[in-house]
Amino acid sequence: MYQKVIRGYDSVKKLPEMMEKLGIRKPIIIGSSHLTGILFRKVPEVLNAPVFSGYHANPDLADSEAGAAMYRMEECDGLISIGGGSCMDTAKAIKARLNAEDENSLKASKLKNIISCPQIAIPGTAGTGSEATQFAVVYENGSKVSLNHTELRPDGVILDPALLDSLPAYHKKACALDALAQGIESYWSRGSNDDSKVHAYLAIIGVLDNLKTYLGGDPHAASEMLDASFQSGKAIQITRTTAAHAMSYRLTKIMGIAHGHACMLTLPTLWEMMLEHEEMKETLQDLSTKMRLGDSQIVPKLLRGILYDLEMEIPTMPDEKTLDELSDSVNVERLNNHPVTMSREEIREAYMRSFMPPCENEKLACLDIWRYYGR
Repeated sequence: MYQKVIRGYDSVKKLPEMMEKLGIRKPIIIGSSHLTGILFRKVPEVLNAPVFSGYHANPDLADSEAGAAMYRMEECDGLISIGGGSCMDTAKAIKARLNAEDENSLKASKLKNIISCPQIAIPGTAGTGSEATQFAVVYENGSKVSLNHTELRPDGVILDPALLDSLPAYHKKACALDALAQGIESYWSRGSNDDSKVHAYLAIIGVLDNLKTYLGGDPHAASEMLDASFQSGKAIQITRTTAAHAMSYRLTKIMGIAHGHACMLTLPTLWEMMLEHEEMKETLQDLSTKMRLGDSQIVPKLLRGILYDLEMEIPTMPDEKTLDELSDSVNVERLNNHPVTMSREEIREAYMRSFMPPCENEKLACLDIWRYYGR
């Protein structure tokens, strides 16, 4: 499916144009009160649209039921999501529920074209890339449910960097780390191909080259970061993610940290563990060269340097019971995309190594690599 994409500052004002192209006359808007307020001020044409904001940060499957009920009651003919990954995943789950015959079909992503509802995604963060994918993650009684269907990929996307201005600093950082992790994981995924590697490369370099100035408030860097996030989504749309993402979901629940923060905690360790596999050395060296670092052993230090520089906390080493819970939570399907096979013991070791606090000299070396990167 070809996505219609509009880019640029204040491009959200072109929403009516995209709605017309997709045949949307009465949309339901999924988003927080803050972002929908901005949308209404900039696009008064949608002022009368019903708003669904009753979703959780980690979307609950029940959220989609409430959203679908509103869609039917208001006789809507399209979906507009404006916000981060949770918002866009909720919109996808609503569309899935509208087009599933029953609960079991919904959870299995067996959808039929029961109700036509074209979907427009307007990301309010630069990180998840959810606007480019056909996947959604929702939860039922604390357990993750993965939705995956071609019809869930948004038909239209508006990339407006002006919407990033009011994001809290921590979320800006965590979302950027998510895009970087997705780019790296996509590049080494077993499902990678020439097309996905182009998107992954653009995501990685887009984040590395613009992160510092983006966090400093530079508007051009914000635009570049938003596109890097979109590219990371296009990359994982082809390849899916790998171990760092698979290991992140329970981390966010237990540690109370953002998704991108959780991904970057384990990614450097996973890279180091793959360096021990002879068959991975060529791929990691290729990726290191693409990242303009040369030596593949430097990359994990660079990634940790970013974490330290951004003051993203490394949680305290969990107790044995929690380590077991983390290890048992990893989705085996996600690990099928990981370039090397990992046993439960290796997953547990990866968690443990990721929680180890660095010695001062090691931390300073990692910080230097990042602070001098690109000079």
